[in-house]
Amino acid sequence: MSAEESKAVMRRFWEVWEQGNIDLLDELLAPEYINHTLATPDLPPGREGVKEVVSMFHSAMPDLRVVVEDMIAEGDKVATRYALEGTHKGELFGATPTGRQLSIKSMTVERVSEGKIIEHWRVTDELEMMRQLGAIGTPENNPTSTEE
Repeated sequence: MSAEESKAVMRRFWEVWEQGNIDLLDELLAPEYINHTLATPDLPPGREGVKEVVSMFHSAMPDLRVVVEDMIAEGDKVATRYALEGTHKGELFGATPTGRQLSIKSMTVERVSEGKIIEHWRVTDELEMMRQLGAIGTPENNPTSTEE
């Protein structure tokens, strides 16, 4: 596959996130798909785990948008820097809905072969995500030193 073909697969993958049509994941993820970076513990392996994560985010943020900031492909790998953005209207990682606009920033690398995603690695700014969810305070609200 060319780099552009691999990037096209990834663009379709991000459309699934926005639309919430998890059945399309059967077309995009290889049967032997491996997620090296699980979003939550105890996810089922393979496609089913991804379906649960997409459903969880889509339920929590029904107006979910994927803002791709960079997408770079080389060989069989595609790296994407992106943000999941939307209104927090449902439970997410145990946090009750806040009504706030969320912007969860991540970077992923996927291995793509024969039109399917085979492997996935991700790094997410989880500290900032937890701040946005109200699970932890911001530095302004929790100073580490006292000022006189």
